[in-house]
Amino acid sequence: MNDDNKLIMAKTEEQQEFWDRLRPVNRVATSDTYKRTMSGSSDLFANSFACYNLAARRPLKEDGVNGRFIMAGIEKMLYPWFTKPITEREVDRAREFFQKKGAVKKFPEAAWQKALDNDGFMPVDIYSLPGGQTFLAKDGKHVPMMSVEGVGAIVSHLEPHLTTIYAPLIQATKARLFKEIVGDKFAEFGLRGDRNSLEHVALMGALYVGGGINLTSDDQAVYLFSEYFKDVGTMGHEFVMAHQRSDISLEEAQKIAYKSFVEANARSALLPDTIDTMQSGLPAILALMKEYRDAGSDKIIMPRFDSGDVTAQGIHWVNKMVGPAGLHKMHVIEDGRTPQKARQTQSDYSAVGIDPTVPIEGAGGYFQNGVSRDAPSVAYKRSATMHTVNGKDRLEASLKFSDSEGKRSIPGQIRIYARDNTIIVAQAGEEIDGEALMQKVVSNGRISYNEDWHVQADRADKTWNKYSNIEYSPLTQAMIDVRVNERNAILERLVGEGLQYQS
Repeated sequence: MNDDNKLIMAKTEEQQEFWDRLRPVNRVATSDTYKRTMSGSSDLFANSFACYNLAARRPLKEDGVNGRFIMAGIEKMLYPWFTKPITEREVDRAREFFQKKGAVKKFPEAAWQKALDNDGFMPVDIYSLPGGQTFLAKDGKHVPMMSVEGVGAIVSHLEPHLTTIYAPLIQATKARLFKEIVGDKFAEFGLRGDRNSLEHVALMGALYVGGGINLTSDDQAVYLFSEYFKDVGTMGHEFVMAHQRSDISLEEAQKIAYKSFVEANARSALLPDTIDTMQSGLPAILALMKEYRDAGSDKIIMPRFDSGDVTAQGIHWVNKMVGPAGLHKMHVIEDGRTPQKARQTQSDYSAVGIDPTVPIEGAGGYFQNGVSRDAPSVAYKRSATMHTVNGKDRLEASLKFSDSEGKRSIPGQIRIYARDNTIIVAQAGEEIDGEALMQKVVSNGRISYNEDWHVQADRADKTWNKYSNIEYSPLTQAMIDVRVNERNAILERLVGEGLQYQS
């Protein structure tokens, strides 16, 4: 599957270039220093088979989320790192730099040699929930989304990259929250607020998977992935400002700008707040709509409410202006919109007899606000290590304790199943009465996942309202209990010896 032309989200040369631009300059040199420090300090840590699981341990603080997440961003996690083999040049340059110039001289050479011996592909398998799959973090439990398995140093090395899945995870989930309220009447306008244009294309992928959002003002996203996105362009304030002159009034400049924009476009969303929304902009837009209607034109003209009390403006527009004039009621609302604001607008519209589905919602900043690793507490923890005891290999489960609630990890070689409304956190090889949810997305360093965003978005539609409970399988719970009981026994002994902490 590692021929780029066979990857369904990298079918064209420019799509491949997009994913390539997200690849680090040197993947071997791209991790946290402490990873290299540990791997260079222990053969057991670096060279033994190990399992890590990637999890969102905390529900988002969003109305209506109810502990749910939508899996997204798999391509962003896999394509930049796994489409092309690790090169000797990457390994040599990283080793030479750190051993000669790094403050920390450690370098896990044997582990990276295993990658080179594997034709450059990292000796790693990844099992993951597929794109669009709903999963849970609630009631003190969580469902890991990935199990990464292979040579310890390399699996550990991937943590800083894989934990960045928090962004598409949050964005896909937020997109679903919007879709649940406004359906398909939504457009995304957040390019200017993103860190860079490449990140915003990836964001659009997450929005499509989570909520089917396909209308955007991001030209590059449309250019690269036209099968999924449609470009939408409205009139910005600068268009009216460009028509302002010293020899005409602001009102005349606004009128000329409106008219010239409408003449040039079949569909126009005009900003009414370039002078004053209620007193100037809306009357001018209404006059244009009447003029073109009376001329028999099929041009679509509407306002785009962008500032002030946009709900009150919309109500006035529909009930006092276009309604009595017998004109269409379409309009765009875009001013720091959130699902909660959209729901309130619908409620206010319904209260005065306006169809709540009339407005087209627009937003951008909402999908970037609060997007941090801490929001869902995304963590990547070692859950098992292969030990050789008396000449026999034995996979030993490990568990990370924490003095902070909700941060305890889940041990073992994780696999995820579903039965009815319950998601089950189980172990590889354990017999479970349920549907296996995880897919093997990387096999021996080669990408084996090949679902397009249509398939993933369809899965989000089917699974969003499907699950409400988390269950740890008998084997998973037994592994947890062994470690918890051992920890409790240690604490009880320390208390008995008078060695407990005194506050």
